Amino acid sequence: RLLQELGQKSLDRLVSYGERCSVRIVAARLNQIGVPAQAFDAWDVGVLTDSEFGDASLLPESEDAIRKAFDRLDPNVVAVVTGFIGHDPNKQITTLGRGGSDLTATALGAALRLDEIQVWKDVDGILTSDPRLVKNAVPVSDVTYDEASELAYFGAQVLHTYARQPARRRDVPVRDRS
Repeated sequence: RLLQELGQKSLDRLVSYGERCSVRIVAARLNQIGVPAQAFDAWDVGVLTDSEFGDASLLPESEDAIRKAFDRLDPNVVAVVTGFIGHDPNKQITTLGRGGSDLTATALGAALRLDEIQVWKDVDGILTSDPRLVKNAVPVSDVTYDEASELAYFGAQVLHTYARQPARRRDVPVRDRS
């Protein structure tokens, strides 16, 4: 209301606040229950994007920046990191668009060469069909990246192939959980 406008750049800044507040709450709660944790905005741990507000892409230098950032962190402290947001080269907040939280997770996991990346959803894994439409849908045990891409192409909502690319490049398995 004060700005009298809500362009995509302003909207990215505005929608980032919920995520930024949430990681601080989660980190505070973890500390309360005895789990050492620290909240981070994604750009503080190397998530760098282009300036396509509302649908930004990760910059290639993000991978090295993520590794360097985590090298400086205490490995005994849980890093609680914002999803779906980053910074462009001008330090402006950007959002990653559809699948942005998954993209953040796979970018971090791939850059850090983790053994596995877990993406938590409202269904456990990838099912044979949409459980809201087919009550007997069952989980599929394994799906290759190519099969996942094909499923997403034909409308599977749980999968965002763009978001899986960092993991695919580094051959890090992604496990969908609920």
